[in-house]
Amino acid sequence: MLDIKFIRENPDLIQKNVVFRGGKVPVSQVLEADKKRRDLIKRSEELRADRNIRSAKKPSPEEIARLRVVREELKKIEDELKMIETEFQDLLARIPNMSSPDMPEGNGDPDHVELAVWLPDGGYLPKEKLGRGDNSVQFMPVREGRHHVDLGRDLDVIDIEQSAKTSGSRFAYLKNEAALMQYALFELLKNKLIGEGFIPMIVPVMVNERVLFGTSHFPEGRDQVYEINTEFVEEKKPLFLVGSSEPPLFAYYMDKVLKEKELPVKMFAFTHCFRSEVGSWGKDVRGIKRVHQFDKLEMDTITAPEKSREMMEYLRSINEWVMQQLQLPYRVINKCSRDCGYNATYLQYDVEGWLPSQKEFIELGSNTDAWDYQARRMNISYLGPDGRKSFAHTVNDTGIPIGRMIIAILDNYQNPDGSVTIPEALRPYMGTDVILPKK
Repeated sequence: MLDIKFIRENPDLIQKNVVFRGGKVPVSQVLEADKKRRDLIKRSEELRADRNIRSAKKPSPEEIARLRVVREELKKIEDELKMIETEFQDLLARIPNMSSPDMPEGNGDPDHVELAVWLPDGGYLPKEKLGRGDNSVQFMPVREGRHHVDLGRDLDVIDIEQSAKTSGSRFAYLKNEAALMQYALFELLKNKLIGEGFIPMIVPVMVNERVLFGTSHFPEGRDQVYEINTEFVEEKKPLFLVGSSEPPLFAYYMDKVLKEKELPVKMFAFTHCFRSEVGSWGKDVRGIKRVHQFDKLEMDTITAPEKSREMMEYLRSINEWVMQQLQLPYRVINKCSRDCGYNATYLQYDVEGWLPSQKEFIELGSNTDAWDYQARRMNISYLGPDGRKSFAHTVNDTGIPIGRMIIAILDNYQNPDGSVTIPEALRPYMGTDVILPKK
């Protein structure tokens, strides 16, 4: 979240950014709650001091009566302060991060700005051919082909029907070569990241509320998260299934003070992820594009403030390395202001793969610089060269969303006879170069 002192000193700047980002909480509400809160704090301190002075000496009957009044008023003030503190923190949490000067203004897909477009046969498109929205569709390959659900069924690698019996809609079984492909994709990027000095992590996929608040998945994304709240939860406090390993990865450094020489922290984790997909019911219902349970390799970093943009570009280079290793057509877009993920975003790039048979792009990952927004909430700091403690910056990145990457591979590598060629980069891990129809 933003520093309240910064908001007090720059209300017009903050309000302008709230409008730029499509925020729903005006800064005036935050400042009003902040004033009430500070007034109550001041009054409670005055009453507490008065009470302590009167209690320190032998009181007269009149003083006893006055002391009783002071204590009653103090109790009332403290109760009121608890309520206004809760209101203040909730309002403050809904103020978005500041926005990079490089973030384009806009409301959705037509306003995103293309940063790069790459084709296996031609490399990068010249910069003068880049644009906004669907500009690059005109340059992408198009061919007849089948939807990944139909391919998956006939290849016997994706089973939607059986998962509907076991779990309902928006679940899937991956089997045979699709299961092997999942492991192969993990190995491909895992080996790259180990070589780049990343720390491999196995993380909890159930976390508490503070962790999700810390990464800014709460409060605004709460309806996307599955809550586990039964009598069998230890300590009687709810836990939540993660939609990404980003929360538990950053939470490992929660309440820690890092030394400057320890930065940057580079880490990755491969986890099951869970999302309710509220708000997208009726959208992308066919197949494994938008499901309740999926697997993802996430790579996250903690940096010094002056290095976060550099780190963002570095992570983007790894995203592009993956796509080029797999020889998949893709583009990188700079997300516009009112469609850029969550409140923590300072700047966000998305990598989108192209599906030739469907004539559309599919999101394959996000790369987000959150500045100190998450670190402030999670209390992740570092000691600078002068010994002063400052909040670090966090940069998070979807390394590989496995299910969606499999969709992109099936679509791009399908053959007229119904088979699917395995990308050359995955063959050493899969032990085969083609998936043949089973029916």
